[in-house]
Amino acid sequence: MRLATTLTFILLGSTAANAQTSRDMALTPSLETRQAIEAITPRNEGSSKSPRAFKELKIDSKTGRPSNESTNSGADGTVAIAAQDTMIVQFQPDTTQSQIDDYVKVNKFEVVKTFPTLGAVQIRTDLSRFFQPKLTDNSANDAVIRGLLDASAQFKKDPRVREATPDLVLRGQADVANFMIATNVADQTDATRLDWGIKDIEADQLWALEGASDGAIFGVMDVGFGRHRNLVYIDLLNSTPIEDHGTHVSGIACGRVKEATGINGVIPNCLIRARYGDVFFESVQPGQVTKFFALFSQILASLTSFVDSFDDVSVFNISLGYNWISNFGINPDNPESSQWRSLVEIQGPLLVTLLQNAEKKGKIIFSAAGNDSAGLTPPIDAKYASPFNWAAITARELGIKSGVIVEAHDKLGKRAPFSNTGGHISCPGVNILSTVAFNAQRQPTKSAYGEMSGTSMASPYCSSGLVLFRLVQKNYSGQEALECILASGVKSDSGVPMLKLKAALAKCP
Repeated sequence: MRLATTLTFILLGSTAANAQTSRDMALTPSLETRQAIEAITPRNEGSSKSPRAFKELKIDSKTGRPSNESTNSGADGTVAIAAQDTMIVQFQPDTTQSQIDDYVKVNKFEVVKTFPTLGAVQIRTDLSRFFQPKLTDNSANDAVIRGLLDASAQFKKDPRVREATPDLVLRGQADVANFMIATNVADQTDATRLDWGIKDIEADQLWALEGASDGAIFGVMDVGFGRHRNLVYIDLLNSTPIEDHGTHVSGIACGRVKEATGINGVIPNCLIRARYGDVFFESVQPGQVTKFFALFSQILASLTSFVDSFDDVSVFNISLGYNWISNFGINPDNPESSQWRSLVEIQGPLLVTLLQNAEKKGKIIFSAAGNDSAGLTPPIDAKYASPFNWAAITARELGIKSGVIVEAHDKLGKRAPFSNTGGHISCPGVNILSTVAFNAQRQPTKSAYGEMSGTSMASPYCSSGLVLFRLVQKNYSGQEALECILASGVKSDSGVPMLKLKAALAKCP
């Protein structure tokens, strides 16, 4: 099971942080900086383009430089990374309005998107000067990745700029088997069933406790959803694509038996607020294969909007990885992959600010460790699976604990072979039974169940498990509850704590 793009949030009362520290001031924008960015009207405000509409970076074989050829003109080479002529620039936290106005005016930048709570803007400018080939280049990719890093370094020379990253499209090199399709699909179940993960995390041992059934709203951002008799959605848009993946993730957390048959998820009483993101994956060849796209500015905008917009939401779950092995044939941990790691490092700092904003509001964000490690010894470190994972680990080094990375384990408590390591917690992620959108004949149905595997299955187990813990222990803040479940004392063979809710309650009565 390869990693899918999933973003999940759960509605609970959040507990705001009480203290402002010097560390807080170091990353988040000042009020003046934020207001200055809010006052900017982007030139293309309201437009919405998918990565397929963006100009891909073509390489001319004679010059080694980006070609002006259009996407379909048959240029000599198309690289896996394609860059728009835009930069995402994060200002120093105390940058004044006049300094920001001067920066944009003097450099003749066109602002195309704003991120006020991150203290950042996306500007359009010509980046072609950074893509200069060298005789030592092994491929066109070398010139491209070096150009991206050089552009970042050049923009950061301005004292007003804290971080800078070119916006870019990561595009998989080949179509892969559609990992959004479930296996072992049955269109009916004869009785109430529980996935093995429910007992593994001890969720069923909390269901009879006071508060467990009080209810929660569980939100999921995924590639698509199907209506199902065991799921209750809130305001599901009619335009929502139908996919197994989002339906499966929803069932892990919120599946609820009706009419005496079906499956039960982790939270006894919850509604699902579902949204889909069409910028991450494209199903092709009648749904049998999928093509990977990831536009960083779209990822950043989606995450920022969700975390900033829902102050009554306290737990978020994202499964968002670049899948270096399957999509690009790259092991980011190899010594020769230092430039690819550097790419993650110039994107991650913006998400550190997002995590700090989340911590101030008492929010916790769970992230899937990634699924790149099948057949690899040692397995891949989750840190470079995505910019968010890098940010979560880096933020913890700064004392910001709002990011949690989730590994996957099997029924024996062993790390799933595909699961990356370096996470903070592990949850069930192998052959997980849940609701799906299609029957075995790939026809839409409201009563099908199937199995999927991945850290994107483990992540909703852990995030919804935290919600269940807080439902029965309402006096605990999100961070306090997190410390309880991390201290339950049972570890997977990768050395990270496994979620054991009953044990966590014993640690924190």
